[in-house]
Amino acid sequence: MVQFAVGLIVGASVVALLVIVFAPSRRVRAEKPLPRDAETKVLLGEDPDDPTIPPAPSDDHPQPYSSADLGRRRRLGEQQRGRR
Repeated sequence: MVQFAVGLIVGASVVALLVIVFAPSRRVRAEKPLPRDAETKVLLGEDPDDPTIPPAPSDDHPQPYSSADLGRRRRLGEQQRGRR
């Protein structure tokens, strides 16, 4: 009796799995694919209906290191080599 119950449960599970896998496949294949930008927004978790606003170009250019900064970095490197 136990084997029958286990077989029944396993059989029902296999049938349910097949229905889950194959039943929606025709409808899914019939749908038109999403545009690339909408698909990207969905995958990133964003609302595809919101407009994409590119970031404003920044006028912030990194300042070059001064000679004092470079000297401090050089001394720091020498100190770390000395500790090893």
